[in-house]
Amino acid sequence: MNLYIGNLPKDMDEDELYEMFVEYGKVGNVKIIRDHHTKISRGYAFIEMLDEQAALQAIEDWDKGSIDDQIIRVNVAHSSQKRRNSV
Repeated sequence: MNLYIGNLPKDMDEDELYEMFVEYGKVGNVKIIRDHHTKISRGYAFIEMLDEQAALQAIEDWDKGSIDDQIIRVNVAHSSQKRRNSV
């Protein structure tokens, strides 16, 4: 199951995000979306969780949770989000 994580702190990296979600189960891929020129995070990411139940638990625990005083969004990624941001 692919998850969308929004409103991330700009200084968060893939390893930190991986560590947050691996506690729930196996993580396949973590991709923070970055500006093509500056390589600065755009504040959102996609995470592939290999177990659906683990993904649903992560969504329940993290959606509207807080990282560095920022309220993040975590939900199931829609294919249109992934296509639009894969360029």
